[in-house]
Parts: sequence; C-alpha cells; structure tokens
Amino acid sequence: MRGSEQVAATVNLSQVTAPTGITVTKDTDATSPTLTITASTSFTTAGVVHIPVVVDGDITINKDFSVAIAFTGATGGQGPQGQTGPTGKGVASVAIDYQGSTGNTTPPTGTWQSSPPSVSAGQYLWTRMVFTYTDNTESDPVYSVSRQGSNGSSAQWYTGTGITGTSTTATIFSGSGVSSAKVGDMYLNTSTYNTYRCTVAGNASTAKWVYVNNIKGAKGDQGDAAITMSVTSSNGTIFKNSAVETVLTAHVYQGGVEVTGNALTALGTIRWYKDGSATATATGQTLTISAGDVTNKATYIAQLEA
Repeated sequence: MRGSEQVAATVNLSQVTAPTGITVTKDTDATSPTLTITASTSFTTAGVVHIPVVVDGDITINKDFSVAIAFTGATGGQGPQGQTGPTGKGVASVAIDYQGSTGNTTPPTGTWQSSPPSVSAGQYLWTRMVFTYTDNTESDPVYSVSRQGSNGSSAQWYTGTGITGTSTTATIFSGSGVSSAKVGDMYLNTSTYNTYRCTVAGNASTAKWVYVNNIKGAKGDQGDAAITMSVTSSNGTIFKNSAVETVLTAHVYQGGVEVTGNALTALGTIRWYKDGSATATATGQTLTISAGDVTNKATYIAQLEA
C-alpha cells in the first residue's frame, strides 16, 4: 500500500529461495499475487523462505518467512525397545516488532515496538520476527524492510487575465497576481481561454510561464436559417354563389425575412397543388383563381421545391 492506495506488486518465482523440500507457487494475478508455500516429504531441516516482492515496477521489498518441522521419535521394534527419539519441535508463537531507520542494510539497534511507528518520507520501516518453538527455544531474528515513499505534489490552477500571448519562451508576467507559483502550476486566462504552465517558481515578479494551448473549442459553422411560408388571398376565402375571383400569393421567409426575386429563385420553385393532386396545377409565387376553377369548394397547397 502507498497510503490508502494499493499499488501493483509482482513476484518472480525464479528469485525466490527456500529450503530443500519447500516449493513456492503463485496464481496469475498480475498486481496482487497469492503465493502458496508447500512442504514435501523431503523437507527435513528448518530454514527461511526468501521472497523478493517488486512494488510499482522498480521497488523491491524482501520478505522472509521461517519454516520449521517437528519429528516424532521412531517406535522400537521387537526385542529390546529402542531408545525414545528426540521430542519434536514445532512453532509455538511468533513475536513481531517494528522500528524505523535511515538505512536498509543493517538492522537498527534502537527500541523495537509492537506497532509500526510513523516513518518519515525516504526512511525505512524494519519488521523483526522471532519464533518461539515448542521446546521454549527461540529462532534467530528474521527481518524485512520497506521504504516510505515521498509525498507527491499536485499542480495548482490559477485564473485571471494577467498572463497573455502564445509564446513558448519562458516569460515573467509581473501582473499575473500569483504570489507563490510552483513549477508545474497552471494558469487559465479567462478572457482568451489560453493556458500556461509555470517553468520557474517564484512570485509574480520572478515566476516564468510558457503558453500550453487554448481550451476554447473552434467556432462551429453557422446553421441555415429556418425557411417558412404563408399564403394570402387577395379577396378572402369565402365567395357568394359563383362570384369566385381572387389571387393567392405565397410568401417565403428565411430567418424571419421575406425572400423575393433572385434570392427566392435560388431557394427553389413554388408549385401549386389542388385537392391533394400529385400533379402541380401551376408554378410561380401567385395563383389566380376564378369561378370555373372551383365547384362547391377547393383546397390549394403551395410548396417550395428545390
């Protein structure tokens, strides 16, 4: 773990050492492998399993685990009973202590603690394990050591209009308003949307900045104005008996402005359709209707066709 963040850890089995009869295998997890330590019948002598763990790609943490075995004395055969074999010895308990140190090669000589102490960035945390066997004897200490990583720093964003231009040459902007800039800090000009990165730390009179990019998106193409049409009748829409005489006029508007003449011709041709017919009865902006064109009632539709 780096603080509360889990980082990738890998184990190369070819670098693991173990006593005869002890085998170490691992699963296929590439970032948090599970190791299985197995003892066969050829395991007869206690020892240490040494496992180098590579953390975050370039940091090696060495982990050592003691392994022991207990034997039962052989039973005497027929005849005089043989001597009782030595009492087997197993692990009764393990004591784990911690201590901080500035080095990672020689175990520290200070006071060991039962809980991990706080270790400064760049120093080392040592772990000591001592095994107590069932015959009340103790093993030699087994140590592992890990390094406390340094705290990273995050870039600070500033906004304003004091840093300008698009120069990639480091430049001082005394009117930036940034009192204490760090290398890597960023600045956004809220008027031009240009961004800048600090390359030399300091206050407004010493810090230097370079242009990075503009975060304002390119202006999109202007969309076509909406086209609408209305039809007017010069003599109304209701006529008495056969007294039908009127002129229908189609008015075309684009973006709320009426289009006429060549501009209307460029948009298309106005065609008139009667009573749902698929064949146009006339073309042009106006249509004259007389008594012979209507029986009882008629419906005329004007369409602007490209």
